[in-house]
Amino acid sequence: MEKVLTADEQFETKLAILADVLVKKKAALLAVLAISENQENLYATPAGSERHEALMQMGKEKQVHIDNVLACDEFFQKVFDSISDVFEDKGRNYAEQVRGLQEAITELLELDIKIRATEEKVKLAVQSAWEQKPPETTEAPKAVQHQLLQAYKDNNRNRNR
Repeated sequence: MEKVLTADEQFETKLAILADVLVKKKAALLAVLAISENQENLYATPAGSERHEALMQMGKEKQVHIDNVLACDEFFQKVFDSISDVFEDKGRNYAEQVRGLQEAITELLELDIKIRATEEKVKLAVQSAWEQKPPETTEAPKAVQHQLLQAYKDNNRNRNR
């Protein structure tokens, strides 16, 4: 027979789930940051088919991680919503876990700021790289870069709801 968890055990379990989601989100954000930094560095190299292919691959990989961030945000919100009505009351009994969640969220916000700054640098690097190319060769990469940047910005808008 399956054991039924008490309300406190359920709350504690959900806090642990929230902490795990934040760890996964941090990993995805770190991957986005690393890819963005690599993209910035790659734009400093001479244009060529190898660079274009690498940028396209990086764009695809970044999108996977952005999708993971969005999934983490959605799942976190669902779990938090399930305990939000008792969070203030029960959270006092789990001060250490709640503090850990707050610290993790602060780290994620700092990562978000780093990613935004890096994305702006990438945007400038892209603009600089395209200024050196004939206009007919710039449309596809610009569209891909815009799409990735827009997906990241949309992710942040969704998170702030």
